[in-house]
Amino acid sequence: MIIIEFFGPSGSGKSYFKKKLIRNFSFKVLDYKSLYNLISDRSIILKLFYNIIKLPYLQRIKNYFFIKSIKRIENSKNFNKERKLKKKIYLIKELIAKSEFKNKKKILENWASEEIHANHYAKKITHQKILIDSEGLIQRLFIYCYNKKNKKIIIRKYLNLIEMPEIIIFFEKKRINKKNDFMINQKEEKNIFNLTIKELRKKNILIINSKIGTNKSYFKIKKKLKL
Repeated sequence: MIIIEFFGPSGSGKSYFKKKLIRNFSFKVLDYKSLYNLISDRSIILKLFYNIIKLPYLQRIKNYFFIKSIKRIENSKNFNKERKLKKKIYLIKELIAKSEFKNKKKILENWASEEIHANHYAKKITHQKILIDSEGLIQRLFIYCYNKKNKKIIIRKYLNLIEMPEIIIFFEKKRINKKNDFMINQKEEKNIFNLTIKELRKKNILIINSKIGTNKSYFKIKKKLKL
């Protein structure tokens, strides 16, 4: 399965771009969450629960089932055989613990577990063509590197640790001031963005600038996929 991740500051139009882009594909396009739902063997009722109910006071119930689902995967025999996968989870938990946002530890660990598992198993899937995520493993570098003096080292080690997506679509400019729980200084955000793009260009992956638009991006992806 070909993995495509978006990378750019919050409020740069990643979610909107994704919605427009996936309309071009005639087959179902997964993201990390939908793939994770499949591999974690959730019941139909739970899947409906996650998709329909998003009221704030129910988030604790949702997180309870989410964490139980992660533990079920991590304790399975198949998972125990995957030492590399366990190593990734452990090292990313270390990054979270040392980050400026350790007060959001549980949320960040949930995201990391979901994305790492989905990314890992996506590489083994051959019947599904593509996964597109407007957030993802690369995007988390904004959190792990924020206010860190050793940004370059963190970025380099992290990119060598994870399974790289085959395609990155990047977004340079913030379009709106989007409110979220991770308020990142724009100067820091730009610095992390530039350092990460510099390292990504050293990798054997296709990098697309979102400013070319969804149609041209689709044709570049199509060529890569040989559709």
